[in-house]
Amino acid sequence: MILPYILISPVEKQALPLVFDSPHSGDIFPADFVSKVSKQNLKTGWDAFVGELWQGAVNNNAYLLLANISRMYVDLNRAPNDIDPVLLDTAWDYCQPTKYSDRGMGLIRRLALPDVPIYDQVLSQKQIQTRLDHYYYPYHNVLRQTLDTLHQTQGGVWHIDCHSMKSRGNEMNIDSGLLRPDVILGDNDGTSASAEFVKVAEDAFIERGYHVVRNTPYKGGYLVTHYADVQHNRHSLQIEVNRDLYMNEDSFTPNPNFKNFQTDLNWVSAKIADYVASQI
Repeated sequence: MILPYILISPVEKQALPLVFDSPHSGDIFPADFVSKVSKQNLKTGWDAFVGELWQGAVNNNAYLLLANISRMYVDLNRAPNDIDPVLLDTAWDYCQPTKYSDRGMGLIRRLALPDVPIYDQVLSQKQIQTRLDHYYYPYHNVLRQTLDTLHQTQGGVWHIDCHSMKSRGNEMNIDSGLLRPDVILGDNDGTSASAEFVKVAEDAFIERGYHVVRNTPYKGGYLVTHYADVQHNRHSLQIEVNRDLYMNEDSFTPNPNFKNFQTDLNWVSAKIADYVASQI
């Protein structure tokens, strides 16, 4: 079976209670995935190179968790019951579709792109349960265990959920047609992370010359809202970076600025790590 994730750990004696994760960095499709959608269109949901871009965080004593499975197969940044009933061959009371499913972007994506359905046949409950059991829950279990252990041993934990975004929103996005900034920080409107933590990340990006906004249009998905508990010193922040900064969005290849941007992200992760070290 395909490994659902890769967890890269820092040197144990120097490890900080800081975890970066990338739920959409995977591009592997298990053998039971059947779709007539082109590989090019399926790649549009892939956070290409995000794991590589943030890999320097490990050298700054943080953990880095990377998904191996494509979000077009199962989206790890959704609730496990965020399932569009339209995809199913029979009714399933477990389904609790959200705004994401309404846009074709639930746990099991209905659309690869606007008006581009992924499936031309319905799925069974067993098929979806297999995706949950083999890929979704293992990823969440290791993330939860890592966060819980660090919180228990060090009194607090700081979580960065790493994503990339198209440079312009499409019809499936709430900012359809609009050009996007360099970086969007999502703290669920100030509820998933301390203001001080968010400001450290924001200031680090601004100091490197990037245009940063908060919570528009991305406030933070399921991972951020699910694992945050600020009152108990558990902080989660989503970071979206504009793909145009480091890759060709049509060919899915690094552009000439890739190494420079990677260096800047290493610098940002170092600033975040310095802050976390000061809190423990």
